[in-house]
Amino acid sequence: MKSIKIKGVTIGKHPTIPILFEVPSVKKSKIINFLIDTGSTFSVITEREATLMGLDCSRFPDTKGPSIGFGGWFKTKMINRLVILTFKADRGEWKYNYSNGFRIVCCPENLKGEEREKFLRYVPCVLGMEILTKFDIFINKDKVEFTLNE
Repeated sequence: MKSIKIKGVTIGKHPTIPILFEVPSVKKSKIINFLIDTGSTFSVITEREATLMGLDCSRFPDTKGPSIGFGGWFKTKMINRLVILTFKADRGEWKYNYSNGFRIVCCPENLKGEEREKFLRYVPCVLGMEILTKFDIFINKDKVEFTLNE
């Protein structure tokens, strides 16, 4: 059995990992910094990152019911296409094919002006437990390391 090591970084007190996020069917991709969130059931990208990537959020269906996060309840959209997450590893890359409807967290419709800007600026993309459970994870103030045993 071989071991693959993937390194992230701590930005401030926030453990993050850069991941190449791809939606091959629409030929869109972007490197996104994900906050490692062991308290989240699922992973999300933000409406801001989706838009910067060139994805039109209005073209994706709503998920069933809202999602709850550290800022309250949020509407989420579902990317109902294959998403490929590419992690830079110590020996090349490790790819994860996500075909279960990756989520986009959207800005609440009632937020306007400065409040909307704050939401779009400060809500992070999150790597949740449906992906994190595939790894052994080590995090301290200076180091973020994922190990995958295949």
